[in-house]
Amino acid sequence: MGHIQKILLLVLIVPLTLFPGGLITYFLLYEQPPLEVVTLIPIGLSVLGVCSFIFHYKTLKFYKLIRAEKHLPNVEPLLWILDILFGVVYIFISSYLMYLVFLVQSRHTFKILLLFIIPMIFIGLWTVIEAVYLYKMVKIHKFSNRHVEIDEISGGNGE
Repeated sequence: MGHIQKILLLVLIVPLTLFPGGLITYFLLYEQPPLEVVTLIPIGLSVLGVCSFIFHYKTLKFYKLIRAEKHLPNVEPLLWILDILFGVVYIFISSYLMYLVFLVQSRHTFKILLLFIIPMIFIGLWTVIEAVYLYKMVKIHKFSNRHVEIDEISGGNGE
């Protein structure tokens, strides 16, 4: 089930990664505004999305390897942090947008809430929860592998 979850996250992260970058590219190319700090936010979202995609791609087979009790490949700690940061940023952005929608309170904004904000907060939460869960699974896997190696060294009888 974890393998399917990773594939779904990979598919869902792609539009969340491409949308801010595409939006800022369109805005900068066709509107040609002066470059401000605010325009760096969508670029940062796209960079975090690419890092999250790389993280999920590298950890795609972790659930199968944990179940088979095989050695797990090393994933850089920075990718773990950036993946969690990607989810947290989308949770904050969608929460802020939800706050703005409730301030306006119109039928049109309710449609925006359903189409954009709820999927954003859902994917953000899912990304964070999955990364934390996988991290705990990896720690348990490493702990159990150490005990197996110690048992093998000591002769397998636990003495």
